[in-house]
Amino acid sequence: MFITHTDRVRAELESQIVSGALPPGVTLDEAQLGQMFDVSRTPVREALLQLSAEGFVRIVPRAGIYVVQLSAGELAEMFETLAYAEGLCARLACQRITAAQLRKLGALQKKGRQAMADQDLDAFAQYNLEFHDYIHGCCGNRYLRSQILHIRKRTNPYRRQHDELSADWASQAWQEHQALFEALSRRDEDAAMMAAAGHINARTRSFQELAEASPEHLFFGSDARHTAVPSMMASAPRLDMAMQRWQ
Repeated sequence: MFITHTDRVRAELESQIVSGALPPGVTLDEAQLGQMFDVSRTPVREALLQLSAEGFVRIVPRAGIYVVQLSAGELAEMFETLAYAEGLCARLACQRITAAQLRKLGALQKKGRQAMADQDLDAFAQYNLEFHDYIHGCCGNRYLRSQILHIRKRTNPYRRQHDELSADWASQAWQEHQALFEALSRRDEDAAMMAAAGHINARTRSFQELAEASPEHLFFGSDARHTAVPSMMASAPRLDMAMQRWQ
């Protein structure tokens, strides 16, 4: 598949925004980005326009280009939407998941339990990503899956920051995944939908409590509103890695 300069710049910038390497509020400079990616300003501008249309960046005429900083209210609305979408996804997966897919999901649960026992949060984070992605694939609805993925991308920097501040999040997440796995195994659509939606709602409540108690956790440090510098992009995953991770 032919990849244009615009595709490459957009994919790598999106990956950096989703991961939090380019944090909410940071200023993006077209000329500097062109130098970083060794392209003219035209593909950079086109990539930024695409990211703006998808809600990742905000272009303010005569003021600048910024990675979008979501408010507590916007995050609450996204999490609410995500809960309902995940619930529908689980209900559809309950109807369509095969015995072989259930065995694969069971193996993923064992992988998550081992990562939790080893207190390996990096391994647990990878398991968590694989678990959700696998259920999204089992639902058999590509459009629904794409909408869920978009919301997860938009909220990922905030969820990552919250997870790092919540010492028991791994244990709670695994138990909630187990409840969903058991509901899918029983082909209990209502229980699966409630488990999936409840999983998101539990995270949302704890996030809201944290935001209310410490509003600064919605922000990403006093240096967030500076212009992106080359060192921030030095560790950017290559295009093929970014596309595999977020497909």
